[in-house]
Amino acid sequence: MLRASVDIGGTFTDMVVTEPGGSVQMFKSPSTHGRLSEGVMNCFRKAASARGSSLDALLCQVETIIHGTTATTNALLTRTGVKTGMLTTDGFRDIIELRRGMRAGVSPYNLKVKFPEPLVPRARRIGITERMGPGGGVLTALDEGEVEAAVRRLVDDGCEAIAVCFLYSYINPAHELRAAQIARRIAPDAFVTTSYDTIPSSREFERFNTTVVGAYVGAIFAAYIDKLDDELREAGFGGHLLLIQSNGGIQDRQTAKNNPVTTLLSGPSAGPSVGQYFGGAYSSKIISADMGGTSFEAALIQDNQILLTSNTWLSEQRIAAKMVDVHSIGAGGGSIARFDSMDLLRVGPASAGSRPGPACYGNGGTEATVTDANVLLGYIDPQFFLGGEMQLDVEAARAAMAPIARGMSASQDDAAHAIFEIINESMADALNERCTRRGFDPREFLLVAGGGAGGLHVAAIARKAGIRRVLIPKFASAYCAFGMQLPDFSQDYVRTYTRRMHDADPAAIDALFAEMEREGRAVLTRSGAADENIRFARTADLRYVGQFNEVEVDCPSGPTSPRSLEEIAEAFHIRHDQTFAFSIRKRAVELVYLRVRAIAPTPPISLREIGHDAGSPVRARKADRACYFGRVIGWQQTPVYAGDSLCAGAAIEGPALLEEAGATILVPPGARAEVDRYGNYLIHT
Repeated sequence: MLRASVDIGGTFTDMVVTEPGGSVQMFKSPSTHGRLSEGVMNCFRKAASARGSSLDALLCQVETIIHGTTATTNALLTRTGVKTGMLTTDGFRDIIELRRGMRAGVSPYNLKVKFPEPLVPRARRIGITERMGPGGGVLTALDEGEVEAAVRRLVDDGCEAIAVCFLYSYINPAHELRAAQIARRIAPDAFVTTSYDTIPSSREFERFNTTVVGAYVGAIFAAYIDKLDDELREAGFGGHLLLIQSNGGIQDRQTAKNNPVTTLLSGPSAGPSVGQYFGGAYSSKIISADMGGTSFEAALIQDNQILLTSNTWLSEQRIAAKMVDVHSIGAGGGSIARFDSMDLLRVGPASAGSRPGPACYGNGGTEATVTDANVLLGYIDPQFFLGGEMQLDVEAARAAMAPIARGMSASQDDAAHAIFEIINESMADALNERCTRRGFDPREFLLVAGGGAGGLHVAAIARKAGIRRVLIPKFASAYCAFGMQLPDFSQDYVRTYTRRMHDADPAAIDALFAEMEREGRAVLTRSGAADENIRFARTADLRYVGQFNEVEVDCPSGPTSPRSLEEIAEAFHIRHDQTFAFSIRKRAVELVYLRVRAIAPTPPISLREIGHDAGSPVRARKADRACYFGRVIGWQQTPVYAGDSLCAGAAIEGPALLEEAGATILVPPGARAEVDRYGNYLIHT
């Protein structure tokens, strides 16, 4: 049986098909914005054609499809979610507007910067008479009549989604669950969600806003994934359709529909799995980077663990769900070069996307992009783009580059190289920012890079960041799609338990852990995991008394005891010192959150090794091509090698170009590339 994974990017939709024997095939099709499922089906049609099969015959052989969707992310970024209403405790409807005084991305002290508009305006945020106490006791009973009237008012106003967010529901969800039940009865076609089902943790703004985001995008995600499922099944698919989560794990379709906020950034969250899978043989410290047509994403792997975060801002919206700590900037092959108001050349974040795409695509694009620059610099063979599937228009690229050259009073060669350098600086800065924010030195890391455009830029990025080694997987052009084949089934759960360590009750802690583990077992079993294969990872968020932010540490398995609480506190001191370069062992420590990740393995991938032949570069050399490396080096004849003809042990001195069907790797002057036993490229910068 076959496994397929699909990642929808801003420019291309990527698909990887694997077989138990180790065969891996990659396919690309332009992303069809507005009709996302069409791009997915086009990839399956390409796969069927490549295998000499009909679409229905292919899909009958596919046991599992793992999908990373942009439906929720795009809806949030473009503010095209559904009209949403909110029910909340009377007197607290302004929580999501008051926020915490934070202005994401700017100085918190710049009072002239306006706060972003909340996703739900004040008129659609309705206070309900009810009140839970901080201990979970009912202080004021839920007024069900008010709930009914509020829901009818929201429906009459055209709301298609309702978020229910009450105080202290993370301790006692009874009022939220009852209000949601009433809402679903009165508005059966609306998407209704509660903060307890989304993220049952303290801090009203984070919990309320995350729930509102889930409601805002939930109906769009449900409609998209149901449509895709229907199309696949009509075409002959009879297997499991699974979703990649924001935390990098896999979940079933119904679980994703119940909590759609877990699908935000689901595509990029799969990339670090590739870095860990291939880079783990070389280093325990890895930076995973993915450069596609629209964006550049970077994430860290420390001690063979993909780093996660519960502090994400996306489109100026706070999301407190557990997510892979991915840093994304608008930098890709389609990034547009323009002069700003001060006549300085900027590249990105605006992108030409898939339509019209870069000027060289010949689809009507007129502005110079990174891909146009790479064509003019000689790095991309216009006759071998996507393995020859797509022919590029060099003259259209020249026409687009002409205004940039005039604005710089430079040649087109230097203008194209300036675009290449500027975009590389942006991505190197992103890597440095991601590392320094976590307290790491990027020079200690291995950089594992992928994406359709990544191979051309990664060596230059590494040099600028001081990174000495770069690994480019054989499947780099479908980086995230391949990464979707690697993770386990997983679900994250959180409970609030705010106590100083010396006041913590081991029995209460064990009860909360057990409750989360029961939920996780039920979800993973529904996803198809064998009960005996399910395991649990326990963690806790701690802080020094008086601190605002927490640090997450591992908790021992088994019953909690005073001794294990001491071990947790010691782990906190150590992690705090690693993260912030200090610890205060005399200061009291308090628990804030208890967390459980439920995990079950998915079938492993067994890759085929390639043959070993250190002399293969001679036979793999296709031709020489003139490439421009800036004013100092100028134009230089550069050997071009067929990547599929290179064997393990091959070593190639730069400058050189290694051409794969979906991507080209640039080995710059002074660098050296080696081919490992799986066909991956290790570049010493």
